[in-house]
Amino acid sequence: MNRLLVHILLSPRFFYRKLGVNIAQLKAILSTKLLMDERRPNSLQQVQQKKSDKPTKASTLGTMIMAAFLGIVFIFPLLLTNDHLTQFTLFFTLLVFFLSMMLITDFTSVLIEVRDNLIILPKPVNEKTFLLARLLHIIAHVSKIVLPMCLPSFIYLSFNIKWHGVIVLMLLIPFSTLLSIFIINMVYLIILKITTPEKFKTIISYIQIVFSIVVYGSYQLLPRLMKDVISNQFIIPQKSILLFCPPYWFAGGWLFLYEQHFTPILFSAFLLSILIPILCIWLVIKYFAPAFTAKLSLISGSVTDEISTLHKKVLPNKKSRPFKEQLVNILTNTNMQRMGFLHTWYMTARSRDFKMKVYPSIGYVIVLLVLSLFKIKQRNFAAIVDSLKVDISYIITGMYFSGFILLIALGQLKISAKWKASWIYYTTPITTPGNIINGAVKALIIKFFAIPGLIVFIVGITVGGIAQLPNLLLCISNQLFITYLIAYLSINMFPFSEDELSNQRGKNFLYSMMILLIPVCIGGMHYLFYNNIPIVIIMLCLSAIAVWLVHGSVNELSWSKIKIKA
Repeated sequence: MNRLLVHILLSPRFFYRKLGVNIAQLKAILSTKLLMDERRPNSLQQVQQKKSDKPTKASTLGTMIMAAFLGIVFIFPLLLTNDHLTQFTLFFTLLVFFLSMMLITDFTSVLIEVRDNLIILPKPVNEKTFLLARLLHIIAHVSKIVLPMCLPSFIYLSFNIKWHGVIVLMLLIPFSTLLSIFIINMVYLIILKITTPEKFKTIISYIQIVFSIVVYGSYQLLPRLMKDVISNQFIIPQKSILLFCPPYWFAGGWLFLYEQHFTPILFSAFLLSILIPILCIWLVIKYFAPAFTAKLSLISGSVTDEISTLHKKVLPNKKSRPFKEQLVNILTNTNMQRMGFLHTWYMTARSRDFKMKVYPSIGYVIVLLVLSLFKIKQRNFAAIVDSLKVDISYIITGMYFSGFILLIALGQLKISAKWKASWIYYTTPITTPGNIINGAVKALIIKFFAIPGLIVFIVGITVGGIAQLPNLLLCISNQLFITYLIAYLSINMFPFSEDELSNQRGKNFLYSMMILLIPVCIGGMHYLFYNNIPIVIIMLCLSAIAVWLVHGSVNELSWSKIKIKA
């Protein structure tokens, strides 16, 4: 397959030579990159590779299968209406969006490959050849995903339209791929122009988080949106203003070639779908190559800059007294707790692995909230408020649900890809390790529960009145008890001191399910008695005592309860 891709991608040799590209060097670089890709395990094979010394085989096959399953979502626009222009405008919108996001999320190592600067650029290779090799490598990568991703749509269309309609679609997809590549390259150049390399990496992490949320939200919201679109008979018209929308070019080009509607708008869309992607790639190769290569060398950063940045963050000016410094003095009473609090606070803000595992849950909660609004959109807002005043159980459920993100963060507290740095815990005179864990748990509570809990609390007081204060305080107290109880039962290591692989290998499924039953049982008990205020007050007193006891138990964890990582 790699040989076929190389042959196809190098077919316009005359065009490449006109740009000043060395064909022999281009072929050698591209062939080597594709060979290395075959030996690089995908995300599913990385765990297996760590467990075994066997070489990776068929690394791209699993990725192609996953892309084929993802391509099922592209069938949705084709089911909305019988209007071809509307169908394919929405189809190419999804295609360009998913391709662009995948280039950022899955192929950042391909787009931003700093090692090429050290290996290839010292050789007699000009910048145009270097950048074109990178672009063709990206096209080869994307082709291995685009083809299986579009396969479900090809199969569906083959039974609903004439065969040459599928061929026309296959001819237009490469041009939409070129446009996606240009968009991402321009986004990268703009980001590198206005920010530092370290912030660039952070921005990429946040884009990855947003992409995971969008994928989850798409599968949740698209089927519901389809009903509204079908009922309203949504149709995209042929208007010249829509020529400013790139997906409309490809839809119009498909309609122009398939149904042979020789209207000025469709003809213009066809020309734009062919000429603009080619022009964009030519601009990247011809004019943006020097800027891209120069900025790319900054991604690796210098050690001096990184140390200077960390020094400013870790050792802030004492006169400024940042909020977290004031907060830690209020919530902690020992130096060990202070260290655990600040270490966890900084790590949760800087660790990309932690953010990729925890921050998407915030988006999932937002998606679920949007779905809830879809269900009640037909009801009057005043009627909703009146129902909440009568039945406060929705507010109580929302308060417990606001701790969902906190429990996810608590589960990731001891896991880190840089776990070997935890040697510092064992070289310092720590008498009671529980102080560090206690400080870390407090940091997670403030960071992942304080704001959503406060919002639900304010809504509950506003809607239910002061009479619901015991219920709301019981919710908060129970959430603190749940957090500290799970921390006491499950956290037997220092924060960010365990390898993710060993954590997965030793995890007991039954034990994890029992941990998840704790908030369900406690919340269920509260739900049974929330209308009986005297019982709620008694439960509040018992819950507060339980929080105090389990907080002290976590604080007094000794070295005998701590698992030492060899």
